[in-house]
Amino acid sequence: MIRLTALVCLLAALLTLGCNGSHETDEVSFVITIGVDAAPDGQLNVTYRLSKPAMVRGEAGGEGGGGKSGAEPSTIITITAPSLAVARDLLNAQVARVPNLSHVKVIVIGEELARRGVGEVVGPLLRFREFRGSMFVHVADNTTAEKVIRTNRPVIESLPARWVEGMMASAGETGYYPRAFLHDFYMPMKAGSGSPYAVMTGLSSSGGEARPAAGQTAGEKTDEFLSGGVPVRSGNPVLLIGTALFRGDKMVGKLTSEETRMFLILTGEFRRGFLTIQDPLQPASVVDIHLRLGRKPKIAATVADGRPVIDIDVMLEGEISAISSGVNYEARAYNQLLEEQISAIIRQDLEKTIRYMQQVGSDPANLGKYVRTQFRTYGEYRDFDFESRFPSAVVNVKVTTQIRRTGLMRITSPIRGPE
Repeated sequence: MIRLTALVCLLAALLTLGCNGSHETDEVSFVITIGVDAAPDGQLNVTYRLSKPAMVRGEAGGEGGGGKSGAEPSTIITITAPSLAVARDLLNAQVARVPNLSHVKVIVIGEELARRGVGEVVGPLLRFREFRGSMFVHVADNTTAEKVIRTNRPVIESLPARWVEGMMASAGETGYYPRAFLHDFYMPMKAGSGSPYAVMTGLSSSGGEARPAAGQTAGEKTDEFLSGGVPVRSGNPVLLIGTALFRGDKMVGKLTSEETRMFLILTGEFRRGFLTIQDPLQPASVVDIHLRLGRKPKIAATVADGRPVIDIDVMLEGEISAISSGVNYEARAYNQLLEEQISAIIRQDLEKTIRYMQQVGSDPANLGKYVRTQFRTYGEYRDFDFESRFPSAVVNVKVTTQIRRTGLMRITSPIRGPE
């Protein structure tokens, strides 16, 4: 009996090894970026960026992926096909290695396709075993995914894959764009609350001139940008800035750099960022504040006469990083003026961002989950249909700011003029 059990276990182990689909490393071509654009007749233009193993290993000379002088560490191929599956097979018909998609870092979706609907694109990504839910999702701002991928030329990182990883890892340093994973993008399409969102990526202003996407809030000195208006004169023309808003599987709007910060504040994901405000006592001067969340926002909701009422309480902490006027804002009497001005600015920005979300009918901050607690069963919440009621919801915002630190100076004094 023992021998029979051992024989059965041995046979089971041999039959479940799973090596029948394995390939040697030099038989595989690793795809690191995929771009998907709308094409005529319902087709897709699928753009692949594939790494060159010789360049990555430094076999062609250089160190750590440098390769020969001027040699590219990757190559780009665009294929027109009815689906991602067919595009993969057509890629295999051109590349002398088996395409492997398990190392894809980001999928970039063209804006035209995003507005048309991405359900038929995103669904297969979650089903095919080589795609991972940890891939990032980007939307090309007013351009195609192919153009973004072909234009992307990192100036510090030699490998585009590392550029993507580095950019997403540092998203919290400014709050100008979120970290959007494929899994988090897909789940709201199926869930009863919340809306998908993605990172906006695009090309900077070719002439280097600033073209703000929105006017400044009263008392604020920071412009709001999308990628096409950022005044960049050199370096990599591809930028990550802003958020693409979806309703279902269709893109319905965009959040600017400052609106994205407000969205991240609502979700409690805002880590830090600089805010330049008008000096309360000398309006011609400015004060720079390094902001961060003091705690996650407190959000509560009720339903009154069939209308959602959402109360949001935000607490921020700030550190003074620059005072151009020389006013001693470290003193408590003046310090309070800064706190009140920051709170007023952030409250206005939050209210404006929430109004825009309501206008386009997208709830990326998942405010619906707080309304859901007002119902005994999920069926009652589903019948309430929060998505259709969200545009008319009453949202009350309270913001409190505390200046915790004053940088490396305890007392500010004005610069002396000529005698």
